[in-house]
Parts: sequence; C-alpha cells; structure tokens
Amino acid sequence: MKKLITLCTACLLALSGCNGDTSTTPSPELSETPVATLAVETPVPTTEAPDATPLPTDTLSPEVQPTETLPLPTGTPFLWDGDPDSLTLNDFPTQLSSGEQVLEAVTALGPDDAGLYLVCQIPDQDTWLYAACGPGDKQGLILRVGTEWRYDTIPFLSDQAYMPAMAYGDFDGDQSQELAVVPYLGGNTGGNTWGLYMVDFSTGSWDVQQFTPGDYVAILSLSVSSSYNADANTVTITAGDAQLTLDMTELGFPVPGGEVVVSPGSLALFTTEGDDLYATFSLDLNAPAIPEGSLDQAVLLHTEVVYTGSAFGLNAPSLSLPEI
Repeated sequence: MKKLITLCTACLLALSGCNGDTSTTPSPELSETPVATLAVETPVPTTEAPDATPLPTDTLSPEVQPTETLPLPTGTPFLWDGDPDSLTLNDFPTQLSSGEQVLEAVTALGPDDAGLYLVCQIPDQDTWLYAACGPGDKQGLILRVGTEWRYDTIPFLSDQAYMPAMAYGDFDGDQSQELAVVPYLGGNTGGNTWGLYMVDFSTGSWDVQQFTPGDYVAILSLSVSSSYNADANTVTITAGDAQLTLDMTELGFPVPGGEVVVSPGSLALFTTEGDDLYATFSLDLNAPAIPEGSLDQAVLLHTEVVYTGSAFGLNAPSLSLPEI
C-alpha cells in the first residue's frame, strides 16, 4: 500500500517504494564501491562508463566462491528455459546488444523459447544489465554485479526499442552506493515515460525500490495547481515557489470553452549527476474546447528526486516552456 509522507517544510511529498518479484543466486562478496553517471535523454538513454572506484562491501559472502569464467564475446543470443535460477555465470552474453537487435531477436523467438541479451553495462564496476524474454510473454531484467545476479519482472520491450540506463551514486546519503536503473515504460506519439528503480545494497541483500508512475503522478497532482483568468485568457501554473503564466490565445486556443486546468502529462525522464537525482515531467493543459493531448507538453516541470532509502519524493520544482 502506498503511503504519503512529508519530507521537508517545502511541502515535499514522498511515497513508499515497492518491490517486484525476484529470484537470486547465492550472494558473493563484493569488494569495491562503484560510482557512475547517468543521463537519460529523449529519445534514447545513454550511460557513460565512469572512472574505476571500489564496489559495495556490504553484500553477503558465499561459502564457496564461484570458479566459472565468462565466455568470449559472441554475437549469438543465449537461448534458455526462462528460469533465472537455472543460469550459470557462463550463460551470460558478453556482447552488448542495441534495442533494435533485441527487438529483432525477440520477434524471432518461438512460443517456448527464451532469450537473454546484454543491454546496459558499467564495465569498470563489473555491473551488467540483461534483458530476459520468454517463454511466451514473460519479460524482465537481470542485474549482475560481479558473480551475483538478480531477476526482476521489469518490462523492457516497446516498439521504440529503447533499452534501460543505469548509474551508481550515494542517492540517500548513507555513505554507501545505490544503483539507479531507468527503464523505458512506454509512451504515445511525442511522449516518453521512463521508470526509476533503486537497488540498495546496504542491508546485505539487494533491496529494490520502485518510484512508480502512480507514485509521482499522485505527488504532481497534489503539488501542482493552476488558476485561469477568463478575461485575459491566461492560465497561471504554480508548483512550490515556481509560477508560470501562459497566454492561451498564443497557444492557439482563443476560446478554450471554459476553465483551463493543469494535470500531469505523458513525459517522465530521470537523470543523475553524481549523487543527485533529477526528473523532468510534462504538464498537460485541459479545457472543454482543447482536444485531449494537444497541449500534453505545454509546460515542463524540473525537480529534484529525493530518495530516503525507503521512499521517494520531489523537491524544489521549477517550470519552463519546452524548447522548440
């Protein structure tokens, strides 16, 4: 059950994260703490391999260390039974696949087949993200750090073939590294919705928290308001201390047919800068005479994303017009 909490006097609202279904292998010791940067840009997310830094040291150690070695790079996708617990270290592909290659390979799978594809990587931190598809409609992501991996039922397939991005950082300020994973969740024409998952290693296991669309839409709906001036045909949008006034006539609607109101739009992007998380959301303008979705990205809201280790929130919003 989602829970709204107040994080600061600036009316920061947060919602508790939730975990997905998982499957794990025995937990080996990780000896270094990684740091990376992530930038998700429309239309394709990108990652940059950072300078080598230590990996997390707070995961569990197995009684016997694995002795398997990775195979040489190959262009042939690995076909398996779809059970993450049946994988061995040698089964993971080592050649990075583009979104188009993954979509083509998945389309060619039979109804009882399953494919495994490397879609994102931070090699200096021995961190790898794999797309797993099949049998049937089953799909998810497998995160591997060193010789340990975990499966989560996170959808990744879309017609746009955008693959996930990821980055390390101390996002909750607890002096240990978390991993932010940003998958593409879908979107209509002109819209892009990305998700945010946080992998927290501090408890000795891989605790996965999700900032769901339902969570951030609820925060935006409560924290963003609008005021319509019918005489001037203008609407003023307020988010925290930020305000922006728009002339509806200049936007092409001299007679909107009634009060103009604001609501969350279809754009949701997440980025990181060092240990800081940021988000960009679009705001939609609605009125009786405005066709649905025609002003879906009339305004952009930029905000900090706060992660506390168990909840997400938004803080210090600003408003701007999209660049044409």
